[in-house]
Amino acid sequence: MNTRYITATLLLLILEFFLLDLPEKESVFWIAIARIIAAIILTVWYYQHRKPLPTLIDKLFILTLILPIPISLCVIFFPALIKDFNLIIHACILCLWAGIFKLMGSKIKYQGALYKFLRVFPIYAIVPLLFYIFTLHTALPVLDKILLLCYAFIYIYTSTLASFLPISESDRFWISWSVVLMAFANFLVFYSIFIEQLPWLGFIPRTIVIVARCILILGMVDYFAVKQPAKAAM
Repeated sequence: MNTRYITATLLLLILEFFLLDLPEKESVFWIAIARIIAAIILTVWYYQHRKPLPTLIDKLFILTLILPIPISLCVIFFPALIKDFNLIIHACILCLWAGIFKLMGSKIKYQGALYKFLRVFPIYAIVPLLFYIFTLHTALPVLDKILLLCYAFIYIYTSTLASFLPISESDRFWISWSVVLMAFANFLVFYSIFIEQLPWLGFIPRTIVIVARCILILGMVDYFAVKQPAKAAM
């Protein structure tokens, strides 16, 4: 089952690359359609594993897979609003992830875990803040500065929560770094949207996001697969 959905998603990703050669308006439209289809495939993939979505975690997670669809619709119907709308939706996705991690039992601990916190926090905090300060801050109007700064802090909080998930080391690694990769890709997109349109840049963050979402789906499915036998044993 996993192979089928991963293959379909990667084929759509490759299709996006070829759609870049179309005239601009047609390219924007068909890439948006391809991304809507990809989001639907990822949503169906997770739903097939976890139907009928028995937990709140399942419902919140599947919402993170659905929310990119309005971004593509905005590109088609309201292109003038895409800058701030894209940023707000991705900030909402990070907030949903923070809620998911809290429901999974994650707590940022200082006492007894200071070394871990100091090891993790600078990576998650300094990189996005430096990127924001040196590439985005000086060139943006006040509202966009505030929105991007809020996004950076939400990202820091969510990523740090991910590093304290009380799950297996392997699942924690893949889930936390998938969130990091998606946020990194989003910052590249924000640069392209707010600062300078770079044609070669579009495909790179999209590839990172698709790979990260696939890893997240596999990680969450594995999390529940491990959790259910543990509950049964109790």
